[in-house]
Amino acid sequence: MKYKLLAALWVFAAPFALASEGAKLPLDFAVTIKAGKIHEQCVELKRGAAVTYRFKASQPVPFNIHYHVGNGKDEQVEYPVKIDKIDAKDEVFRVPLDQHYCWMWSNKTDGVVSVNGHLR
Repeated sequence: MKYKLLAALWVFAAPFALASEGAKLPLDFAVTIKAGKIHEQCVELKRGAAVTYRFKASQPVPFNIHYHVGNGKDEQVEYPVKIDKIDAKDEVFRVPLDQHYCWMWSNKTDGVVSVNGHLR
């Protein structure tokens, strides 16, 4: 029964994200995102921190930095940074609140997209 539940959870979760949950800074990454999938790099951050982030994607993709507020039905997603399509960025994110933040890339193309970068 336990294995069936784990398999069911994997089948449910796999299409939504390739994620690095609870990662520590500094963080370097090189990922390949299949068509229709996403990739997230998530870290717990404290208010006032400054995170330098840099990435290069093989083609323009939607990108955001987000965090979740609330639970269940009342959960909302807040986007301090949200860009419709971009292939490279080199910025400093100044953390407004203690929160679990995720840098997310979405592949809405028919092919594979590679993203290389770092968070420091």
